[in-house]
Amino acid sequence: LKKIYSVWALSGQEDAGSSDLSDLNAGNTVLLRCWWTLQENTTDEAKCAWSDSWVSQVNELSWNTAKVESMEGLYHRAMYIVSIANDFLRQLENAPAEVDRERYAAEARFCRALAYYVLMDAFANPPFATEESAASIPEQMMRKDLFNWLEGELADIRTLLPEKTDEYGRADQHAVEFLLARMYLNAEIYTGVQRYDDCITYCNYILGSGDYSLADNYAELFMADNGENADANKEIIFPVLADGNTTQSYGIGAIIVGSRSSSEGTVANYGCSGGWDGFRSTGSLIRAFEYEAEESAWTADWAVFKFTNLNSDGTPGKNSTFPDTDFPLFRLADVYLMYAESVARGGQGGSDAQAVEYVRELRKRANTGYSQIDADWLRASASINGSTASVVYGNILNERCRELYWEATRRTDLIRYGLFTSGTYTWAEKGGVVTGVGVDSRYNLFPIPVSDISVNGNLKQNEGY
Repeated sequence: LKKIYSVWALSGQEDAGSSDLSDLNAGNTVLLRCWWTLQENTTDEAKCAWSDSWVSQVNELSWNTAKVESMEGLYHRAMYIVSIANDFLRQLENAPAEVDRERYAAEARFCRALAYYVLMDAFANPPFATEESAASIPEQMMRKDLFNWLEGELADIRTLLPEKTDEYGRADQHAVEFLLARMYLNAEIYTGVQRYDDCITYCNYILGSGDYSLADNYAELFMADNGENADANKEIIFPVLADGNTTQSYGIGAIIVGSRSSSEGTVANYGCSGGWDGFRSTGSLIRAFEYEAEESAWTADWAVFKFTNLNSDGTPGKNSTFPDTDFPLFRLADVYLMYAESVARGGQGGSDAQAVEYVRELRKRANTGYSQIDADWLRASASINGSTASVVYGNILNERCRELYWEATRRTDLIRYGLFTSGTYTWAEKGGVVTGVGVDSRYNLFPIPVSDISVNGNLKQNEGY
C-alpha cells in the first residue's frame, strides 16, 4: 500500500536515480514534478528557463505528439498507479488476518481514483482497467464515462474510510470529499453539465466536520516541518509526503531547488545547497499581487520562494539535497474558494454570506484588505491579474491565484474560465510570443503518448493531434 502512495513522490524503489519505468528519466518524471510542471509552466504563474528540448514547448503551449518528458511521465506514472493498485487489490485476499483489508482496499482504490482523475483532467480519454478486468489490452474510456465511474467509485470508497485519518498522509473521507468537490467544480468541462450544487455539498462535508482550520501562518504550510507542525498540518487535507533521508527524489526537490539560483542556494537561505536557475514567475503572477511587472519579466529575476526546506523555527531540513517539505495537494483554503465560486455561479446548498466570510478569512490571514468582499464582488467581472482581460467571477479567479499559486491548480482553473487557450487573456510566451497570443483549443488537453497508442490499438488520439 505504501508503494502505491509513494509513486507521487518517488521515481523508483532504490534511490533518486532509480525509475520504476525503464523508459522514463528518474529525475525529470517524478509524478508530482510532472503534474506540477504541466499545471504551472503552461500558465501565467510560472515558466522554466532551462534549455531542455521540452521546455519551450511547455512554456509556449506548442507541443505536438513528439515525446515531452513531463507528459510521458504524467501519463505513464499515473497508469502505473492504476496497474499496481489493481494488482494489490487482486492479491489483498492473501494478506495476513490482522490486516484491515477493507481499509487497505479503500485506500488503494482512492489512489487509483486520484490517478484516473489526473488522467481525465490532462488526457481526457485514457485506457481503463480495474482489478476485475480480464482483457490484457485495456479499452479506452471516454472522459464523460470516466467522470461517471469516478463519481460512483469515490462515493463507495468514502463509506469505507475513516472520517479523519489516524495517520497523516493516508486517505480518509475528507480526501475523497475534496476530490469529488474538485471534480464537480470542473464538471462542465469534463461532462458538459454544471454540478455546482454537488460541489457545495462535498465542501460542506469538510467544512462542517470541524476537522480542519486555516493555518495561522501561511508560510508554514510550505516549510520543511509542515507535516509535523500542528499549526500548519491542521489545514492540510491530503499531502504528498517527503522526507529528506527516506524519500529521496527530484519531485518536491525539483520545485524547491529548481526555483533558486545558484547564488541564492545556501542552506542558511532555504535549507538546501545550490540552485538550478529554472522555475520562475511571470509578470502576470507579480501583477496579481498589484505590483508592477514587465510582461517578459520571467526572464529576469522574479523568483518564487513559496516552498522551502527550512523548518518553522528557521533550522534547515535533515538533508541539504532532498527536502523534507510535504506538498499540500489538498488543503482547506481551496475548499473555501471552491465553495465561494460554486455559490457565486448559482450553486444551491450554500449562502452568499458564508462564501463572503470564507474569502474574508483568507484575506485576514494574508493581512490584506477584505472590507470590499461582498456578494457583488463574488459575481463581478474583473480584470485578470491586472491585464486588459475581464471575465465574470474574475475576482475569485484572481483570489485563487494569490492563495494557491504554484500549487498545481492553475491550468485547470484557467480552462474552467475559458482562458487557457483563448486570445482574451494572454501571458508571457503563450503561443511563442513575448507578450502572448491565443492558441488552438486542442491545447486544453495533452496528447495521449504515442508510446502507448503504438502498443494499444484500442486508443484514439485526442482531437487536433
